[in-house]
Amino acid sequence: MQKEFITIRKKETAIRIQNTKINAVRTKDIVKKGVRVYKDGKIGVSGAIGDISDKALIDNAVDNLKANIAYPYDLSGDLKDYRDYSKEKISSTELMNLAEEILERLRCEHSDFDFSESINTREITWNIKNTQGLDLEYKDAYMALGLILKDKKSANVFDGFLQYYGRTFDVDKFWEFNEELLAAYRNEVPLPENETLPVFMFDFSELDNFLSRSLNGELYATGSSLFSNKLEEQLFNEKITIQQNRDPKYRAQPFFDMEGVVLEGDYYNLIEKGRLVNVYTDKRTAHTYNLPHTGAASGAYDGMPTLLGAPLRFAEDSDDIKAALDGQMAVLVAVSSGGDFTADGSFAAPVQVGFLFDGQRIIGKLPEFTMRSHLYKLLGEDYIGTFPNKHLYIGEGILLQGYYMTIVR
Repeated sequence: MQKEFITIRKKETAIRIQNTKINAVRTKDIVKKGVRVYKDGKIGVSGAIGDISDKALIDNAVDNLKANIAYPYDLSGDLKDYRDYSKEKISSTELMNLAEEILERLRCEHSDFDFSESINTREITWNIKNTQGLDLEYKDAYMALGLILKDKKSANVFDGFLQYYGRTFDVDKFWEFNEELLAAYRNEVPLPENETLPVFMFDFSELDNFLSRSLNGELYATGSSLFSNKLEEQLFNEKITIQQNRDPKYRAQPFFDMEGVVLEGDYYNLIEKGRLVNVYTDKRTAHTYNLPHTGAASGAYDGMPTLLGAPLRFAEDSDDIKAALDGQMAVLVAVSSGGDFTADGSFAAPVQVGFLFDGQRIIGKLPEFTMRSHLYKLLGEDYIGTFPNKHLYIGEGILLQGYYMTIVR
């Protein structure tokens, strides 16, 4: 009988903000432990929160073999890899001092706005090991600042955000960017007149979610994906490469999947120069549908490995936004809620907060509008590029992506 152990530890200090003042401070230190046992092509799983003995978890997992859940796949093994990204931790005291410094400046210099929500630090450790010689560990520590901005003269529930997510917070860069951002919030400007405008996004969750569904190996194989039966076809602009990417330098996540698979270079190309070359899979999906295995298993620490999604990332294909715009003014989307793709790839979304953007500077706040397009136009003829984020100090590993979209006023 083979055994596999998963341990996740999360420590968090969260400073709650209300009316630009510290309202509360909360700390958490949680350990989650899971055990999987494998025997005769079956799997048994158990898990618990807290300091429970491995023996108790093993006994429970062995008892759960009675459920006869099939798992006839080889375990990952013979690999040790330890990675630590937590070398620049911010202590609780440092976080409190930093929060007070930021809030004091906001109260004094930007009193026409209220700010609320939270500033957090998190330390995380993930470990997976088994009796086949697998031993993987990922450690990280990062800061997450998310302040809801409310213009005191506005009737809106909220009017925008200040944000940062990363490991190495630089308070001077934070203020250099956010002074410009807050000045833009006060400077209301009209939309450029053209019906089609260049639009830039740093968080396009609707696109990420639609691509994740479309590139899911099981949905692809069963005909439920927009891309079904299109392997090796040219789908998008030939500049575009989309990866299943687990490199922790881009986001705080383990470099391995929930079956203990580590990819060479931490990535696997799915779209290559606009062409569909693969879909993402876990062991079960790859075996069932005769697809390449890409190490995309997800799932809970105390559950079966499953194929829910994969961390997708566009490769950078462009460098200078201002040069790409060639004198045009663009729209930078800051808040867009309520939009989505339809099953055939059509897209529409209202933009609650957008800014006039020259490729480097945020000029002013735009009125609300709706943007429309289609997946194959967004990532085809209307695609501008995926750029490194050189000017918006909102976090590490963030990219800016641009497309021409139809604007509905």
